[in-house]
Amino acid sequence: MLNRTELPPVSELPQELTCYLLLIQDLLNEKGYVRGVELAERLRMSRPTVTRAMQRLAALGYAFYERYRGLTLTPAGNAAATKARGRFDIIHGFLQKSGAKFEDMQLEARRLESFASDELVDAFRKAGNKM
Repeated sequence: MLNRTELPPVSELPQELTCYLLLIQDLLNEKGYVRGVELAERLRMSRPTVTRAMQRLAALGYAFYERYRGLTLTPAGNAAATKARGRFDIIHGFLQKSGAKFEDMQLEARRLESFASDELVDAFRKAGNKM
């Protein structure tokens, strides 16, 4: 098991877990709580799939999960979601400023956010600020 002080950086989380973190953070801000059934409905996924993802987030130290009660983000989970959102905003902003034409700009930015190193995201930020 992973030592709680050695959490994987957000850039190394699988894309689907990053999406869960962002949606969980949004729901917590909106409603104050998150239940698996709501995540399943919003993501259009089965409840068992969502439950496994919630358990993975808890095992990694990003969420507190209690069966039948839902989950909340740990401070590390909240920080990871905030960082992922910031990374996405930087990349999305850069792509828009660069004049790139993608059918789904948000999807392309999300893909890049999931795989880009912190150094590359910083380069996008710097280049975007100069545009």
